[in-house]
Amino acid sequence: GEEPVAGGGVARVQIRMPDGGRVVRRFREEDLVKVIYAFVAQSNGDGQSGKSFELRAGYPPKDLISNANDTIKNCSLSGESISVRWK
Repeated sequence: GEEPVAGGGVARVQIRMPDGGRVVRRFREEDLVKVIYAFVAQSNGDGQSGKSFELRAGYPPKDLISNANDTIKNCSLSGESISVRWK
């Protein structure tokens, strides 16, 4: 979907890609974590071709797959840096 404009109810997330690149993207706080998975899959050629990856956030880094159906807000991901790792 489209990136929301900055403001209330919007989370800003930094995504560190496997190639070392960084993408800063805004999501709605009420979006599910799986929306971030979909964004990563669509924004990378390897992801588009179906290559498996994991998203890790926090310290120590924790795999986010168990939170895929939680909201970005409930997982406190606003302002976080999320690392993408190929499986």
